[in-house]
Amino acid sequence: MKQEKDILTRCGNRRPFTVPQGYFDNLDAGIISALPQTAEPQQVNVTTWMKIRPYLYMAAAFAGLFFGIGLFVDLGNGKNGSDLAQESQITIYSDEYIDSFLETAMIDDCTFYYSLVDTAE
Repeated sequence: MKQEKDILTRCGNRRPFTVPQGYFDNLDAGIISALPQTAEPQQVNVTTWMKIRPYLYMAAAFAGLFFGIGLFVDLGNGKNGSDLAQESQITIYSDEYIDSFLETAMIDDCTFYYSLVDTAE
């Protein structure tokens, strides 16, 4: 800490960098003289592709948007979520399969009956 205080007292507030006298007086004239005098516009040949390209890009964007939305919303079938839920298939298991499952499932009868009552509602 002692050394930092010594450096600050030695340097003080003086600025080590200076600008030469009259530097800013001729700065703008020097910059302007370094630029080229005239800029000649270049002739651009407009082709048919250059005319059609923006419309083609716009059509591709709309097609992508249309098909992208079509992935998430099924517009063609006209089915909503409740129709799809009613069409789900119910698997019917045999009594032998259920008995063998209950023997190996390690659940008691009360829990099994409760799960049947819970799903029936």
